[in-house]
Amino acid sequence: MYRRLMTSSALLIAVLAFLLDRWAASLTPNISQLETGHNNTVLFMTNSEYGLSNVFVATAYALLDRYPEIEVHYASFEQMAARIERVSDYGVRKAPLTRRITFHELPGPSFVDNMVNFGKTLTDAVHPPGLAGATVISRDMAFYVSPWSGEDHFRIFSKAKDIINEVNPALVVLDAFLRPAIDATRNCSRLHAFISPLTPLESFPLVQPYLGWLWKYPVMGSGIPYPIPWARTPESIYLNMRYFFSMFRMSHARATSQFLKSKGLTGLISWFNIHRPNVPWLTQALPRASTPLDVIPPNVTLTGPILLALSPAEEQSPGLVKWLSIAPTILVNLGSLFVWTEGQAAIMAQALADTLIERPDLQILWKLRKAPTDGTGTEYDDSFSMPLIPFLENGRAKLETWLDAEPLALMQTGHIVASIHHGGAGCYHEALGTGVPQIVLPQWLDHYSFAQLAENTGVGVWGCRNASPHWKADCLHDAISTVVGSGEKGNSLRRKASIFGNIVKKNPGQYVAAREVAKLAGSGY
Repeated sequence: MYRRLMTSSALLIAVLAFLLDRWAASLTPNISQLETGHNNTVLFMTNSEYGLSNVFVATAYALLDRYPEIEVHYASFEQMAARIERVSDYGVRKAPLTRRITFHELPGPSFVDNMVNFGKTLTDAVHPPGLAGATVISRDMAFYVSPWSGEDHFRIFSKAKDIINEVNPALVVLDAFLRPAIDATRNCSRLHAFISPLTPLESFPLVQPYLGWLWKYPVMGSGIPYPIPWARTPESIYLNMRYFFSMFRMSHARATSQFLKSKGLTGLISWFNIHRPNVPWLTQALPRASTPLDVIPPNVTLTGPILLALSPAEEQSPGLVKWLSIAPTILVNLGSLFVWTEGQAAIMAQALADTLIERPDLQILWKLRKAPTDGTGTEYDDSFSMPLIPFLENGRAKLETWLDAEPLALMQTGHIVASIHHGGAGCYHEALGTGVPQIVLPQWLDHYSFAQLAENTGVGVWGCRNASPHWKADCLHDAISTVVGSGEKGNSLRRKASIFGNIVKKNPGQYVAAREVAKLAGSGY
């Protein structure tokens, strides 16, 4: 009975999904004739958060480095201004005649600021994988497609239009999660392209034949392996049904759409009308290190990891690199947004201490920002670190609130033997591109996809899978021991990570992306 119900429901949802897809496409104004801009002029329009913007900043720098004829402009929120300035500074230091990137500020709120305005916190975003997290998965991904109110959307849209008309670029490079800029670019009839930190599976499930999106591929946040085990197929179908129904429904965006319609913007806010067959789409996926799809649209380019370290770690922090050179080091860095509760920190401290006792040849570098214990920002004390105190005192462990050198630059030194991270697209691809084995502790949405992908690809392990999104000292210690150990699995992980790292180093993704952008930018007058 259960399977029969699942099958009929799935077929119904599949038909509805197809009709809604066609409906969404019909409500997206097509560009009948492109407006030609200044030749060799590129305008990036992106969010300011690191996880969303890293691939764009890396591509912008690669244009400075390899294509001096390209004039680069960058529009984002105020938080991005200093970062773009540093990129320009580094380019000029390397080659004094390098053109600087021109920054244009978009009015807020930014993506994360807007989440705060809606009362959403990172704690709210954390969820377990699979059925237990289905409600959060469906709710949050639809919200992330376009979290702005109608008034904020229109204000950002208007400013983006002004910037486009002022710069008059031959090409606009867009962030799929900055919907107001997408609408402005299309309203101005401009040639545009997308760069995505995600893999093709997250962007193009609906183009897969035979309703593959429904039964063949696991949905974001599910943590279901690929190929999907038969025993988990009903669960996967159910999760796909809920996810895609929510993504098509976009209930939170109705008021925004109505407001925009009153302002003359008739395009439907939808994830499924962003990609168009004639619009270039660049993804930092690497063949054999991302889920294989039956169909990848012909306008999609797989660039490989798009990475940027503004200078070698030796220049950023000579003292830290000197310490790294003492012994092989495990890097613990759960991303720029993650803050540690006292309980999480205490468990990690115990697991790391157990590892150092067992492996006297290793050392630990741990980036830790404490989560406040109340609304006034009060922090817990350092008693959580008791198991690590002997190692902090003898220099075999470092505990830092901020790293003096970029994590990517540290991994490029060759001294990092394992990266413990949260499963963000940036962390996964940085480790992949530097040949560093991974231990993934996923927290939400795409983190689970990359945790599973690390295992599928054979470059890492999903730590404490059965406890996710939490962890325990014993399973965390086991995951670390597997990755840095001398057993068959550890040797295999290191060998495969090294192979992929060498592939990326031969043809870095940021230069592949820059080449495609430069070609498109040469289409102006």
